[in-house]
Amino acid sequence: MTTFATDTNWAQSAEIFLGRVHILDTPEGTENLKGDTGHSVHLSRFNDASGQAISGQSDWLVAGQQKPAYVFRFLFHSRSSDRLHFMITGSGADHDKTVGISRNGYLGLYKYASVSDYIKIEPLLWSTDTVVCRLRDHLGNIVRTHHDPEAPPRFSYLRVNHGKEVIFHIERVRS
Repeated sequence: MTTFATDTNWAQSAEIFLGRVHILDTPEGTENLKGDTGHSVHLSRFNDASGQAISGQSDWLVAGQQKPAYVFRFLFHSRSSDRLHFMITGSGADHDKTVGISRNGYLGLYKYASVSDYIKIEPLLWSTDTVVCRLRDHLGNIVRTHHDPEAPPRFSYLRVNHGKEVIFHIERVRS
């Protein structure tokens, strides 16, 4: 269990911050992370022939390099000795959507469903505007990446309890 010093913990003192999330290619440890940009976390977007988003197929959190990382809004909720708890929402046009977990364990942005559970950040390495961490649901289950094993992976869904364990890199976006 890792404890963290408050002098490097800018996230709690900020209370609210905007951040981009990436998945690092070095899940084994933090010693080789310098310069690893990883895979961007963004929202799925599937459109019908008229260009409208297909309901139920869009706004899932996915990882891949084909799109820039989405900017999330992190709102400090509480902390434990080794984890920070945040409510995470969309930004811009998605400001009224909150990151939640489906009954099948997939992470997505929800507008109409009531989301009351926070996401835990387990810091592994702090720097001035970044934190390398694991993400967990409110019960402590690790957020992982998961893709259909029958198809070549173009992207992976973020999911709890299933998939490959990964390390996240959250970059604070300063305005």
